[in-house]
Amino acid sequence: MQPDSQLTLKLPEGYTFADLKLRRCDDDAIDLDMDLVKIICNINGLNFDKVCQNPGPVVTSILTVWYKSHLAEGGQPDALMEELKSQGSRLN
Repeated sequence: MQPDSQLTLKLPEGYTFADLKLRRCDDDAIDLDMDLVKIICNINGLNFDKVCQNPGPVVTSILTVWYKSHLAEGGQPDALMEELKSQGSRLN
């Protein structure tokens, strides 16, 4: 995969970025609606059980793709996503 290639992921219809219920936990970890992640895994042919064993890469992809789409469609910036981006995270 080329470094400048676009990441593609099918997003579920009828849901918004806010439906992920993204939040920061007390231990600085990130929490989100894993039921929605399961739906996204299913529509993209990903094994949810395997994703749960190492959720980082898939969750990062979901957040990145969906947030970019959210902003492109005129959605309001999300404070936690903006914080993650400013920390130099892969979510940019």
